[in-house]
Amino acid sequence: MLRAAVSLQLLIESGCGGVTPWWLAMLELALVLALAVGVVTPVAALFSGGFQVACLVHADWPHAATLMIATVTAIALVLTGAGAYSVDARLFGRRRLVVPPDPMDSD
Repeated sequence: MLRAAVSLQLLIESGCGGVTPWWLAMLELALVLALAVGVVTPVAALFSGGFQVACLVHADWPHAATLMIATVTAIALVLTGAGAYSVDARLFGRRRLVVPPDPMDSD
């Protein structure tokens, strides 16, 4: 769900409200597809967040609020990872955090 949210936010906010050069539109489309499928998700989410911050510099206040939310969502995706249903999980395996028992606990 988080990957879908970040990719849709990037797709909606594409172009920073102005005319977009063709190469930037292709880069945004590649990022949206990578996020939707789950390929190199942390890298794609990092670039998505960077794009949102770059658009934030030129935005007016009502538009800036949605860009800030999109940036925070992209950062959350960078920190949490792709998830179980992604190409990244299939290629690199799922990561599971196993907390060992506390050695000081003497129940």
